[in-house]
Amino acid sequence: MAQTRRIGHFIETGIAGGAEQVMMDLARFTIETRPDFSPVILHFDHPWIREHCERHGIEDQVIPFQRNFKSTLRLPLFALEFSRWLRQQRIDLLHSHLFGPITGGAMATRLAGIPHVGTLHDVYMVEEKPVRRYLLRLAILLGTQLVTVSRDMEAFYRDQCGLNAKSLQTIYNGLHVPSYPATSRPRASRAPQSRLTIICVGRLIKLKNVDLVIEAVAELSKTFPIALRILGEGPELESLQQIAGKAADAGVVSFEGVQSNVAQWLADSDVFVQFSSTEGLSRSVLEAVASGLPAVVSDVGGNREMVHDSVNGFLVASNDLTGLKQALSKLLENSDLREQFGQAGMAIARRTFSRETCNNAYIELYKRLIGTVE
Repeated sequence: MAQTRRIGHFIETGIAGGAEQVMMDLARFTIETRPDFSPVILHFDHPWIREHCERHGIEDQVIPFQRNFKSTLRLPLFALEFSRWLRQQRIDLLHSHLFGPITGGAMATRLAGIPHVGTLHDVYMVEEKPVRRYLLRLAILLGTQLVTVSRDMEAFYRDQCGLNAKSLQTIYNGLHVPSYPATSRPRASRAPQSRLTIICVGRLIKLKNVDLVIEAVAELSKTFPIALRILGEGPELESLQQIAGKAADAGVVSFEGVQSNVAQWLADSDVFVQFSSTEGLSRSVLEAVASGLPAVVSDVGGNREMVHDSVNGFLVASNDLTGLKQALSKLLENSDLREQFGQAGMAIARRTFSRETCNNAYIELYKRLIGTVE
């Protein structure tokens, strides 16, 4: 019988975004398919994580010290505390998610003598402060195996950090892709409605450029009977509500907050839009493509790996508001094109981003680093 190994997933989070959902799904997948691995979520007492761990039967442990983690100068002190705590928790491998946990986890795992995997879910942390690339180089020197979630991200970090082939690899974020008949999608059978629905899902922060999406939809609403539904929360909510109130008629734009049934909202929509200035591999875009929605997204990061221009959606430069309006207009005026793009998107998601393929890649990485004996 194979020995059960405890896989710690370390994340520091304030908002439940794509990285948090990817981590939670990987933990659930591990429980469902790998009795030889036992996932443990390690966090700084975040309600969303506690709630989801309880709901899905995932063990979680609250890290009892955070002060030193918040300071680069005091990070070695955090690493010393964390390494002792990891040994107390009997963690066999640490999987850190996002830049901060990766750099803190690298020192701690070296001291604890356990393998370390670090998944980078974005590029903006290093884009904002290029000096941070030296911390990633240090993580590599300390033995961390880095993972990016898109080929575009991998190229960025290889260029910025000078990483070799062994120290960095890409594992796409995966999710369950429905196997609907090729001739129909769930939304094809919806009752007719007076307005076409455009949906935007994500954190309400500046780099998502939701203000530009609102501006584009407000202009298009003068020609098309449309509604924009915005799902998510974040510090830009109040500002965006004010912009929407000034730009569009009542009912055109609505803010729906964080929703637990995003799949249903996608099924009830006609077009997906995301206009970020930077992305890693957006789970929101992936969920939309997998649901059969045609997508209009900014031509940044991993977006172009999920949305193939004029195949399952349109890619638009992130500063091209005119291009955004033109792309949305093409889909709003052509139901056949929406159907064609939706079907193509589901095929792309099924072929490249299946939950089983992507999560099993992490399992194989764990096995290689731990040296699991079957």
